[in-house]
Amino acid sequence: MKRAAILLLAALSPLAQSQFVWPKPEYNVSKPGLYTEDPFIVEYRKKFFSVFRGDYAAFDKAYKEIEAMVGKNPKDARALVWLGNGQMIKAAVSLLRAKDKDKVPQMLAESRKTLDKAVALKPDDPNIYMMRAVTLSIIADKFPAGNTDKKLFTTLRDDCLKFIKFIGPKRMEGVSIHMRGEALASLAQAYTGLGNKAEAVKTYKRLASLNKGTDYEPKALAKVKELGG
Repeated sequence: MKRAAILLLAALSPLAQSQFVWPKPEYNVSKPGLYTEDPFIVEYRKKFFSVFRGDYAAFDKAYKEIEAMVGKNPKDARALVWLGNGQMIKAAVSLLRAKDKDKVPQMLAESRKTLDKAVALKPDDPNIYMMRAVTLSIIADKFPAGNTDKKLFTTLRDDCLKFIKFIGPKRMEGVSIHMRGEALASLAQAYTGLGNKAEAVKTYKRLASLNKGTDYEPKALAKVKELGG
């Protein structure tokens, strides 16, 4: 493997594990009719996240497709939210390039600005604001601490709370283990970042209870212990 490819994989491998729990196939099953993701979002998730398998060419091709969509229609919220995610991925690659490392904070700032534009266009579309949440969660978890601030964690918290309210308590147990697990884990992450340990502990306990008997349970309980709950 060429040195550049090795460096790329080194940069992106941590991002590939950015989810609280990597989903088993059965973790992605929801009860019929409860919630269906936008096929466009699903399509570009597959294309963009191919980069985590080391296929930068596939990601780059998809990123250029998204750039073209935004160029054609700057108010295409679905394309904008993926543009923002892609800008974050490019920032991750730049972390390992000495000549580009200093650009990372600005690249992440641009990513967040793009994500905010997308959500402003479709504020009530869970496909859009939860893709912003996913991207913010990765920034908080995988980039140096100087790239996070109170606004990031506040936005992450609000996006997750909005999604949980959208799903509602009656439907929460019916959506996929992965969907409810990641939403609650990201919410707890936001509370932790905001210094609200009590709410973080409460959320991790709820996560452990809702996903009892899955890989989420021990990991959530470990977080509770870590936070002194």
